[in-house]
Amino acid sequence: MKKKTLVLILVLFCLLSGFIVSAYGVESTTVSCYAGDPDNNQNLGAVEVFIITNGPNVCNHVFADCNGSCTACYINKDSLQSCIDSTGRQYIRQ
Repeated sequence: MKKKTLVLILVLFCLLSGFIVSAYGVESTTVSCYAGDPDNNQNLGAVEVFIITNGPNVCNHVFADCNGSCTACYINKDSLQSCIDSTGRQYIRQ
């Protein structure tokens, strides 16, 4: 195949891949990362996640101060702050 043909195929593949991903509605969610209990107000920062239940793991990898016990909180569809702790327990923060 000619070089131009390969480039064209590659461009079409990239465009098609982008269309498929957007068709599935893959969106990221911003989670706030807290060291331990969010009520202690030790907010270390925020990260973007595509799978919300992975929030604590991503926080633990990004922020060393978590020491493996980060809690990830985000605003849910009901405009409430939902949190997921490092054990996977999900709850609404009051």
